[in-house]
Amino acid sequence: MIRIRPCLRLLAASGGALILAGCGGDGPTTPEPPNIEELEYAPSLGVDISRMTRLASGLYIRDLVEGEGTRAEPQTGIRFNFQGWLHDGTPVDMGGYPQHQFSPGAFVSPFDNEVYYLLGSGQTIAAWDLGLDGMRVGGRRQLVVPPRLAFGGAGSPDRRVPGNAVMVYVLELLAVEP
Repeated sequence: MIRIRPCLRLLAASGGALILAGCGGDGPTTPEPPNIEELEYAPSLGVDISRMTRLASGLYIRDLVEGEGTRAEPQTGIRFNFQGWLHDGTPVDMGGYPQHQFSPGAFVSPFDNEVYYLLGSGQTIAAWDLGLDGMRVGGRRQLVVPPRLAFGGAGSPDRRVPGNAVMVYVLELLAVEP
């Protein structure tokens, strides 16, 4: 459904006439963010909102596998794998982070010369910083992400993720910097 901007103003003109003015642009705007709890998720994603924990940020999390290793905390270096989909099951984001030492938020560890991401650095979508916090190495966690914690109303720069899309991620924590 397309929503037209509800932004009309009355302007006073000379001679007492009123002019109705719009707020720019005649085209459609980005649809409103959907209600996460009312969405139908692709069965292949295994999303069950009733079994997830909603954080104050609006992020939904569920541990698929609880790790037993070191806990990830803000300002610690971490390595992780990820898979991401739109709520309808369309794959959009698969891989490992960081992929090379030039990735945003990444650094080379002086301990093992591996590349790590600094948790909480804000160099990824906010949902990853929030969703990885507290995980233990070896853990796998499912996230259901509201648009404002992912790509927002604009969508991703590469256009794979449309505006106001709800994302589903599965993150696997591989290592925490000693």
